[in-house]
Amino acid sequence: MELYSTYIETDKFDEIVNFYEKVFEKKGNIFTKNRWTEFDFGNKLSIYNKLYDEEKIKSGNLDDNFNSEYIKNFNIDRGEKKNNIITLNFYAENLKEEYKRIKELNICKMSEIMYVNITEPYYYFNIFDPEGNTIEICSNSL
Repeated sequence: MELYSTYIETDKFDEIVNFYEKVFEKKGNIFTKNRWTEFDFGNKLSIYNKLYDEEKIKSGNLDDNFNSEYIKNFNIDRGEKKNNIITLNFYAENLKEEYKRIKELNICKMSEIMYVNITEPYYYFNIFDPEGNTIEICSNSL
């Protein structure tokens, strides 16, 4: 595996993007308007607007953007955020094999494989470290 991206999940998207643009003195690359902005430093630091997905799910106009596992996971009440605001995102060439390998380790909680298609097909699953931090393992195909 290789580290693909680290992203900050926020309900204050414009404010956070503006802050990082000022701190880094560079514009973020808008990958999906009002949902995802990336800052590339050889590795990516990205900002994810959770409200974008929330509004799309509530509208019912999903256009095959999410599968049921993603919606179920999205709607889980995780309580007050603590040290799990940042998600570490890793890319795997063979997502099914990586899922199987980690599941067989039996060392952490993990989600089912989820699917999102906003800008492009995206498959992923989450694992959680002992302190509850989210690690997302992704691929653009199964």
